[in-house]
Order: sequence, then structure tokens, then C-alpha cells
Amino acid sequence: MKEWKCVSVGDHKNVGKRVEEYQKNGWHLHTYACAGIGAMMAVNHYLLFEKGE
Repeated sequence: MKEWKCVSVGDHKNVGKRVEEYQKNGWHLHTYACAGIGAMMAVNHYLLFEKGE
């Protein structure tokens, strides 16, 4: 059975670091999405990880 985990990353500069952390623990990035208001103000970054079968 697969496990799923959604992680919110505040600054886009931390996305790569967060992906590396989770991959070291056996998680695989499934989806990366971002959403925000206006001209790049208050942008939220979301990572959806999966683990298992």
C-alpha cells in the first residue's frame, strides 16, 4: 500500500533541499505545484511524495 505525504515549502529556494531530504528517507516526488496571488507575491509551493507499493 502506498503512503502519501503533502509538504508545503515556503520559499522556492528550499524546494530542492526538501526533495533531497525526503528522497534520502525513501520517498519519491510525485507532483510539484505552486499557487499564489498576484505578481509572484505570496506564492506557496507544494510537494506530493509517495512511498511504498
